Amino acid sequence: MEYFKNLDAEVVYCDSSLEKYEGELHPNINYLHLPGKNFASKILFALSGIKTDFTALCADDDFIVIDSLYKGLSVLTGDRNYKTIVGKYISFEDHFDGNYYPLYQELPNSINGNPEKNVDLFFSNYYQILWAMYDKELVLNAFKIINDAKFYNDNYIELIVGAYACYGGGIKFMDEIWGVREVSSKEHWGNKHVPIKSMKIAQIQGDYEKFQSLLDKITFNGYAEKVMANYLHSHIKLNGFFKFWISKIIPKNIKEILFNFFKNTKGRQVNLNQSQVKNLNPITDILNNCNLNNVK
Repeated sequence: MEYFKNLDAEVVYCDSSLEKYEGELHPNINYLHLPGKNFASKILFALSGIKTDFTALCADDDFIVIDSLYKGLSVLTGDRNYKTIVGKYISFEDHFDGNYYPLYQELPNSINGNPEKNVDLFFSNYYQILWAMYDKELVLNAFKIINDAKFYNDNYIELIVGAYACYGGGIKFMDEIWGVREVSSKEHWGNKHVPIKSMKIAQIQGDYEKFQSLLDKITFNGYAEKVMANYLHSHIKLNGFFKFWISKIIPKNIKEILFNFFKNTKGRQVNLNQSQVKNLNPITDILNNCNLNNVK
């Protein structure tokens, strides 16, 4: 709330913790205390009160660059064929060492074709767009599916958002930093939910059947199957094949050395000038005062 208090837009803060926040609120902050509500129901409740044509989703450990929000809005209002926009994400570790790490190596090409073409292009080169800016009706329809499905594996949430984004219009990938994310070694989403890398995983607890029936109902027959086929195929490309066998044959201590080496290499690729980061708070000071366009 401190970071977004100067954003020229309404910020809806959905708090599902039991204890209500009692601190001061800036005029642009709409605080909703929704104890016990799950993710999908919180989003739907918030969307029911939003009057604007577009909305952006932001996780509680993310910080969307404010200039990027303004630019994203300008793109979507300027070309209504595009319904979703996002850019690059970088991260910092919770103990903050002055480095920023890329979360994705490169952006896909923007897509703006028919739903079938969009699905083929997007899911064969998948880029997570759960935390992006959308046409409000698009994200509303996606979360209605998510809320009805009550998936066992929450990775289906981003699959539904991506699938309906492809169906609802074009997806614009902005070649600028969209957001900065804290990455912690402690509990996070990835520890709770198994990545969907095979149909065997996809079908656990009837998730795929719900995904298929609910998505096809709001799109067309065979759409969900096309989404999943492209998504799973992206996991068995050559790069994924080598990663799999390397993980099987390289000893654990060597893998740890390689992991640290590549992590540090990535850090240098996006490292800000040390005079910029020394003794700065990674949340407010860096994002507000440093020029993130200098991050490579």
